[in-house]
Formats: sequence, structure tokens, C-alpha cells
Amino acid sequence: MRRRTKTPQLMAEINITPFTDVVLVLLIIFMIATPFIYQSSMKVQLPQATKSAETSRDVIITIDAEGEVFLEDARIDLDALKDKLKAMVQNSPDVSVIINGDKNVRYDSVIQVMDVLTQAGVENPGLGVELKR
Repeated sequence: MRRRTKTPQLMAEINITPFTDVVLVLLIIFMIATPFIYQSSMKVQLPQATKSAETSRDVIITIDAEGEVFLEDARIDLDALKDKLKAMVQNSPDVSVIINGDKNVRYDSVIQVMDVLTQAGVENPGLGVELKR
């Protein structure tokens, strides 16, 4: 009499440990890379501060060392800036504006931009700084 032997059955499990490892590594890479996406491509030297204010970056106005004004990396004059900001404030009254002024820019250039912000109805504009280490 012949003995019946069981045929080995295949295990149909998926090991998700390597998949989880890859997903976590990608998550960490995206968390590290995200702040660099929001940085302006304009090269200005920001003044330094000991603390940073937590703000959401909706609109970035950059003033370079020569006093040229840029709205989201595009050069703009003050009249056009005021018109664009008025439109933004009408669409979203709580719009957040950050002024990135080069540390060597003349003070009156920053004041002129802040006056335009006030005329456009922007409340509480922020000033961009780099943290001291």
C-alpha cells in the first residue's frame, strides 16, 4: 500500500517590510526637500535674527541690493505691485506677504514697498531673515 504524501503548498504572502522601508525613505526625502522648493530663486543676502516667526508663505516680495523689486521672482514696479496686491487682497483678505530684503538694500526701498503694501490693504507683512547659528 502506497502512502500518500502531502504536496508542499506555496505560501501566498507578500512581505511588506521592504515596501515600508522604501516608503519611509521617500517620505524623509520629500520632507527634507520641501523647504528648498519654496525658496526664491533670487539671490539676496537676508539679515539674520535669533528667532523665526511662523508664517505661511503665500506671497514673496524680494528687494535686491540695488533696490529692484521682484514679486515671485518677476521684476515689477511699485504701481504694478500695488495693483496686483489689491487684487490678491480682494480674493483673499488674509493673504500673507513676506518681504525678503537684501541686507545691503537702502532702508527707503523697504519703506516704499511697505507703503505700497499698506495702500493695497495688506495687514501685518513679514520680513524674511536667516536664523543666526
